[in-house]
Amino acid sequence: MVGTTTEKRPGTAAIMVLVALPILLGMAALAIDVGYIFTSTAELQNAVDAGALAGASALPASDSEVKQRAMESAAQNYVSGESVAVPLENIEVGYWESVSRTFTAASGSVDPSGARPNAVRVVGRRQRLPLIFATVLGRDFTNLEREAIALMDSGRCLGVWGLNGVVGLGDIVTDSYDSRVGVYGPGNINRNGDVCSNKDILLGGSFEINGDAMCGPGHEITVRGERHVVWGVEGELSESLEAPVVSASEVRISNDNDTAGTNRDGLSDNGVLFDGDLGLVEDDNVTLWGGTYYLTSLTMVASSTITVQGSTVLYIDGNVNIAALGIVNVSRQAADLTVYCTGESFVMAGHADFYGMLIAPDTDVELQGDCEFFGMIVADTLDASGSALIHVDEVLAASVVNRGRVPVLVK
Repeated sequence: MVGTTTEKRPGTAAIMVLVALPILLGMAALAIDVGYIFTSTAELQNAVDAGALAGASALPASDSEVKQRAMESAAQNYVSGESVAVPLENIEVGYWESVSRTFTAASGSVDPSGARPNAVRVVGRRQRLPLIFATVLGRDFTNLEREAIALMDSGRCLGVWGLNGVVGLGDIVTDSYDSRVGVYGPGNINRNGDVCSNKDILLGGSFEINGDAMCGPGHEITVRGERHVVWGVEGELSESLEAPVVSASEVRISNDNDTAGTNRDGLSDNGVLFDGDLGLVEDDNVTLWGGTYYLTSLTMVASSTITVQGSTVLYIDGNVNIAALGIVNVSRQAADLTVYCTGESFVMAGHADFYGMLIAPDTDVELQGDCEFFGMIVADTLDASGSALIHVDEVLAASVVNRGRVPVLVK
């Protein structure tokens, strides 16, 4: 009978453990230290996000105030139990462009175009973050770096609305200004000239949207043309646009039509042309001295004008075709003129600058001329085929749609 024997090798297990130990420690480093790095990176990202949002919320304040607010907000966050210290040189004030998704640092408070900075970039670093098990692999620490860019956005669309579609195939430029600061111009030019719709947006030609381009959920923004810039957020709305309700029923009965003055060939005749369907030709002029007026339609051709001399509200309960100089607001304050339209179409092909709000939520609005528009536009559909320069009065727009400016992260 042949027996079997088991040869004992006392040092084998110890040798195997010694050989496997670095591998086991490496796996521990992978499991624990990588998780530790991941958590610390997320904490650092939260810190720079908070700093960028806080800095953007201070715009358009001075660069020093913006940076101070960003730095203080970031410092309220911690990475591995240590407060995040972001030096001022790691905080930049500048401009965010949505189409190319690029940030450009500003050299001063106002760029050559007159627009003020609209974004803040914060870079946070955590140097020499100590590791736990990776030391056995010769790695005692790691360096972390995260970046955040926040845009001072107009919130949920503050500017140019085409509720059921926007088509801009002309040379379109939008931006904004704060009428509380003063007139539109260098030092008071902001990038909150948003173009928004509950449905699709088609942008072509040569356009520059100094603001957001926002379409409805499930819809698209189509961009064509050789030159196009969107200085803001480009994407879908989180909630539908709700336009103000327009009704002319009361002003049909009670209005100030009899105070309107007309002037043609040097002759004055109160109210003759300003009754029902108003049609102005050649050198016709109607002066509105302030108040509330009512029309069933409006047609303007040749060199005719409507001159606004006081705070005026104009209801047009029908179609509008302005192929003339246009409506001249003498004060050049958009707050002094509000035009409500309930007709099917509103065509503006005039050449006089328009200062006021056009509220036409059930009307197809066409901008065909080369005038500048100061105020706000609310339309059912908006077709901008001319050389439209639209400057949104942020104060008026916010009062109409109850929307304020908020900072948002873009990167």
